[in-house]
Amino acid sequence: ADTPGVGQAVAHVREDRPGVQQLVGYVVPAPGAAVVPEELRTHAAERLPRYMVPALFVTLDALPLTANGKLDRRALPAPAGAAPSVAPGEGTARVLARLMAEVLGLPAVGVEDNFFELGGDSIVSIRLVSLARKEGLTVTARQVFQEPTPAGLAAVVAPEDTGAAERPADVGTGPLVLPPVAHWLAARGGPYERFCQARLVRLPAGVRGADLITALQAVLDRHDGLRLALTVARPGLWSAEVRPVGALEAGSVLRTVHAVGAEGTALRELVARESDRAAGELDPAAGRTVRAVFLDAGPGASGRLLLVAHHLVVDEVSWQILLPDLRSAWEAAAAGRAPALEPVPTSLRTWTAGLLAEAHSARRLAELDRWLAQAPDGRLLTDRALDPARDTVATARRLEVRLSAERTGPLLERVPAAVHGTVNDILLAAFALAVGGWAARAGRMAEAAGFAVDLEGHGREQDLVPDADLTRTVGWLTSVYPLRLGARTYDPAAVLAGTEDAGAALKEVKELLRDVPDGGVGAGLLRRLNAGTAGLFEPGGAGGTVGAEVLWNYLGRQTARTASDSSEWGPAEEADALSVAPDPALPLSHALEVVAEVAAGPDGPQLVASFVWAGEALSQDTVSALADGWLDALDAFTAWADGGTTAGHTPSDLDLLELDQDQITMLEEMWRGQQ
Repeated sequence: ADTPGVGQAVAHVREDRPGVQQLVGYVVPAPGAAVVPEELRTHAAERLPRYMVPALFVTLDALPLTANGKLDRRALPAPAGAAPSVAPGEGTARVLARLMAEVLGLPAVGVEDNFFELGGDSIVSIRLVSLARKEGLTVTARQVFQEPTPAGLAAVVAPEDTGAAERPADVGTGPLVLPPVAHWLAARGGPYERFCQARLVRLPAGVRGADLITALQAVLDRHDGLRLALTVARPGLWSAEVRPVGALEAGSVLRTVHAVGAEGTALRELVARESDRAAGELDPAAGRTVRAVFLDAGPGASGRLLLVAHHLVVDEVSWQILLPDLRSAWEAAAAGRAPALEPVPTSLRTWTAGLLAEAHSARRLAELDRWLAQAPDGRLLTDRALDPARDTVATARRLEVRLSAERTGPLLERVPAAVHGTVNDILLAAFALAVGGWAARAGRMAEAAGFAVDLEGHGREQDLVPDADLTRTVGWLTSVYPLRLGARTYDPAAVLAGTEDAGAALKEVKELLRDVPDGGVGAGLLRRLNAGTAGLFEPGGAGGTVGAEVLWNYLGRQTARTASDSSEWGPAEEADALSVAPDPALPLSHALEVVAEVAAGPDGPQLVASFVWAGEALSQDTVSALADGWLDALDAFTAWADGGTTAGHTPSDLDLLELDQDQITMLEEMWRGQQ
């Protein structure tokens, strides 16, 4: 309406056919003007989302009004020009393609591109589901795995039923069934108070502490799990309660620290000091689960916000919910409005109560033998069991490896595409090769046949609980489950030496992961939430006396998690100075923990992995050999994919056909021969 020649104007989005959206501009010309100014058409063409068809403009003598003098949208006439012909679902596919590009940090995604072959993973898929629902599309993470292209997903997703009855409020306060992973932490013993996660974000210049308190209070009140209070009846025996709204006051959570003029090394030292202090203030038994620090750089400078939360109340997915909510609440407070955050469809309390019921269901009990059989036959990497008094955080050692963007690129796209798998398939298969290669050199291939790792998953398998929607549920929902990785169809040493096809290793690990039911949550449910089956997993039980020596955790793409962030409210570059390590006396859970992620680098995404091990139970030579072998295996997979292979299909890709791997390989070889 500010354009010369326009008296009044209103924009209206029409959707005459499912998935086909079109902007229609209704314009009342100013006195003396008779046509729609051309700059309006240019403006719309430059700014319309890619998934919308070209805009139409309609000239009116006057805008239709209701009896109360308000715009009557129902009386707006249909435009004379029809929307371009678009196949049913194509508009939805374009929406999904745009959202996939956003969560993957890519400039664009085609409607036939495979989400996982572009570097997507299970954690990023949850973010995709959340964004899709904001666009009015009902999508599940399982559907993303089943139909990983925008076009395929568009054919199965449903538009949100806005006419359905309003969902009843989910009561999130009261006694809380702790999830299996919390019982796993309790069983470790030792001091748990500093077991936390942290984020450091860059703030806009001129942020006021009062607005941050208002925003933080809105977040604390919206997400019930943050108000958890733990009860420790005796070591290892925990229970919990979610306190009422308002029980956790933002004023007691947030403190302000003078940071005017702090830059470079000085700012990093301040971040390290304040994050260490904040972690030391956590105590879930006293209800202190969250701490925040406003590093105030002054009215004309960009400050920092430090957030530290006990792991009992957050996980990696939770941060993807909390940080956008905090920003949204602050923007409202800064504008003088009351924050109005979206509701949480399924509370943490409702979800974990459903898990307790699921732990006793027939389908979970049917998995018991499966999970018992996944326990390793013995030790491979160490000669003794971990000693909780000796093998602690204080004696842990750490090795970090980082791949260049050039070496990382193929692992995110070409290699997953070649095997029709995911990035995690590739990384875990490489680790299996590294262990097998080390065992061959050490003369321990017999022991390696029963080698197993514990895998961390996001645990948000919402199909387990009727009508659950975890897209906005904050809490520690991680699953931990064992998986045997002993080589069956390939020789690890031969693959690493380049004398055997690397594809065999990739296919084997991919199929092992695809065969895991419901993301492995059943293992934790049967071991931690079902008293009748829990004893079978303990020393002396049917599952054996030796646990997995390695904990494997792939955190996904950091670049995907932050792709839509601007410099304000995005990750601060000083985050590498965070100092929130657990208490030195906390016992280690595994002899070796491997945490991998794809982080943003100066030249593009880079694969980063941390190897943390019990320094007195496992030698540095062994860990170094495993890390080197892992990197060698990743390069071997890249070479395999660059060789032009098309032999990457496995039985899980062809679930409508009863073909085993040998039959699939034979058919692929016959096809290549004909080409």
